[in-house]
Order: sequence, then C-alpha cells, then structure tokens
Amino acid sequence: MVLIADSGSTKTDWKLVDKSEEYSFQTKGINPFYMNDGEIELELKNMVVPQLKKSPDEVYFYGAGIISEQKNRMEKILSKSFKNASIEAESDLLAAARALCGNQKGIACIIGTGANSCLYDGEKIIDNIPPLGFIQGDEGSGAVLGKKLVTMYLKRELPKNIADAFHKEYDLDVSDILKKVYKEAFPNRFLANFTKFIYQHISDELIYQMVYNSFNEFLVRNVFKYEDYQKRTLHFVGSVAFYFKEILIEIANEHELKIGNIIRSPMNNLVKYHLNQQ
Repeated sequence: MVLIADSGSTKTDWKLVDKSEEYSFQTKGINPFYMNDGEIELELKNMVVPQLKKSPDEVYFYGAGIISEQKNRMEKILSKSFKNASIEAESDLLAAARALCGNQKGIACIIGTGANSCLYDGEKIIDNIPPLGFIQGDEGSGAVLGKKLVTMYLKRELPKNIADAFHKEYDLDVSDILKKVYKEAFPNRFLANFTKFIYQHISDELIYQMVYNSFNEFLVRNVFKYEDYQKRTLHFVGSVAFYFKEILIEIANEHELKIGNIIRSPMNNLVKYHLNQQ
C-alpha cells in the first residue's frame, strides 16, 4: 500500500492506494515551517493513523515548507508513525512536477493561492526561479490577483457596476482591508478569496486585462528564464490556473509556447505516478 499526502498550510489531502483499491481522507494542514515536532506527531497519531485501513509500505509526503533541512526533519517525524514503511518527504513543487510531467521533461507551474515554477528533467527539479511571495512576486497567483482587484476598488479604478457588486458582495471598507492585509494572519488567503469574484466578472474588459497581464508577467518573469523554454512543454496545476485556463492558453499561443496539462489538483496524477513506479 502507498500513502500519499498533499499538504498545504490549511489542509492535507491523504490517499491510501494500491493497484486494486484506494481510500481518501482529509486533515488539517501540516507545515513543518510553522509547526514543531510534537504538534506534527500528535496530528499524525490522532488524526491520520486511526483512519488508515491498512498499514502503508511506502509514504510520500508533499507539502509547503518541505525545503532543505525540513525534508530530513519531516522524514524522521513520519518514520515514528510509520515504522515499517519507506518514507519520502518532498516539496509541493516536486509534487507538481511529478503530477504534471511524470517521467518526462518539462516546465511545471503552480498557480493557486501562490505561484511557483520549475524546470524538471523527468526525475528531479534542475532549476527554479524563486516565487518570492505575493509582496515581491507570485505573479498570476490568487493572492496577487486579489491584491490588484482590492487596490483598484479602493483607488476607485473599477467600473461602477463592478465596484457596486464588490461592495454588495463583501461590504469591506479601507480599514477592514488594511487590517486583514497588514495585521491579521494569512493575508495571502484573504486576498486569494477574491478570485471567485474575479472569475464571475471576467467578461469585464478591465478585469480580463488584469488577469491577462498578471499571467503574462508570470511567464515573462519566471518561465522565460529557463534554458530553452520555447522548446519545452509547459504544464500548470492549481485552482487559478484551472479556472482561468483559457487565458493561459491564449497567452501561451501568442508566445508560441506548447501547453501540456492544466489540472486543479495534483493528487490523482500523483497516485498514477507512484503506482507506475512500483
């Protein structure tokens, strides 16, 4: 049996699978960057292990915060709960690459709440332009799109019908927004929540152009930096990429780029990847 986890700061999707059966469940997010060993061990002991119908032989944990020294740390924590299993902890970016490209070369991109990308050689990530977060980077992400929308709303740059619809939907004033962005935790999630509104009003020329320009900036500032990017297939995972894929495809065609997979979540493709590796 193979146990696969796709974890963010908010939630973790788990799937226990083999060739003949699979079982899925969800727990809260596990991020070793923000959680100590005891907190993670308790979550695994109380919320994960009791839900497993069988003991896994292999465990693959993918998540935000799994970088450098956090990889070894997370593998040691997991080994305490899964003593007889082989353990591998990797970044959400490698999860994206494996889910999107499998064993083929390509450029794998994440565009969801945040944004990231990498050059993948079919086995490992060989280059990565740092995303830098929604303040300095994350072009095209839900957080950046939300930030642009809110800024246009507060600066009175939106058409009246869009501004009125925004006010009716959220009833937020300047102080509310500033508090959410500068004082409270997870401002990126707060801003990314506005992507639903953006999607609902994508037929407005100004909204469409905002999304178009942000996606184009993502390509120029990230994808175009990879060696021979024009010759490589470009793949995307994430809710923002999935729901706005027509715009992504339009921009890619204008730049004469080859688009491959555009999927909302990596889990199903990760299952295929790991079962094929056996």
